Amino acid sequence: MKNKIAIASAFLAASSFSMGEIVVNDFLSFEGFVDSSYSHTDTDQGTSGDSSENSNEFGVDQVEISWLFSFDTVTAQLDLQYEGDAEGKDQEDGEAVEQAFVNYALANGDVVTAGRYASMLGFEAFEPTGLYQYSTAYDASGLPLYAQGVKYTRESDTSFFGVSIQDEAFDFGGDNQNLSSSSYAIEVAYAQDLGNGVAVFLGAAFEDADAGDTYIVNSYVTYETGAWLFAAEVNFGNSENEAFNVVNAYGITSGAADLTGDDVDVMSGLVMANYAYSDDSSVTARLSYEEVENENSDESEATKYTLAHNKALADNLALIVEISYVDAEINNIDIERSEVAVELLFTF
Repeated sequence: MKNKIAIASAFLAASSFSMGEIVVNDFLSFEGFVDSSYSHTDTDQGTSGDSSENSNEFGVDQVEISWLFSFDTVTAQLDLQYEGDAEGKDQEDGEAVEQAFVNYALANGDVVTAGRYASMLGFEAFEPTGLYQYSTAYDASGLPLYAQGVKYTRESDTSFFGVSIQDEAFDFGGDNQNLSSSSYAIEVAYAQDLGNGVAVFLGAAFEDADAGDTYIVNSYVTYETGAWLFAAEVNFGNSENEAFNVVNAYGITSGAADLTGDDVDVMSGLVMANYAYSDDSSVTARLSYEEVENENSDESEATKYTLAHNKALADNLALIVEISYVDAEINNIDIERSEVAVELLFTF
């Protein structure tokens, strides 16, 4: 399970989420969440002259229901989701089957999984229920999201190993047609609990495509002590098929060339501290950085500062308030983006 070692008890104690399954019968249960938010974003883009764009957004960001099936050694999961903004996604109107897979449990914690499932890479969870704040750390990290294939995992109380053979690894939406020519991809991951609150993770993904190869290496370490949780992550990779496309990232409105090409390098990382100061509240501070450069020496770099507060209003209702600031430069264009967001997260 992604982030099982990293997503530690400090967050769970601070959020007090009720993620228990709603049981229909011995074979079927379901769980899910409704994520809604209000955000105000101010973007300053330095082109020929200073320009600023303010935006206010309010609405339902995502609704997801997970159907869980259990037949002794065989289990299955089907995640149906709706995202309010479908722009840049493969589906229309934001509707999607996010995951659909079957698990076959072998002996000694071995599991074989087949279907569509989430990547094992990355410290941050893909869903808002697993995040320590409202936003994610990166706009262009290069980390994979979901893919279809077959995966083998072995898990114990202190370690995790997984290897996945899949159709592709870097599917960031329908805008990049080169990704559809992928022939195969492989992803491997290993995590170890070293004791005394320290856990480490190392993983990588490689995609062999007709349009060019892509790889990413991901590593992070976490340290938990009392009510504190600390994390540090580093990612680096290279793509020959535009998998690290950062067009219109960071709120660019005009004047920036596409940062794409046949040879694009990406590097990103974060440091984070989460403090659960009560049974139902926590604060999180995060500093993240990302850099993308192509063969033409076009370069993008951004530093993001994030401060968030998480408050459990009830067992299944959380309120997250976040302030973030991004200082970026893309092809010699300076961009500053500040955002204030209030998120209401209902889980069942």
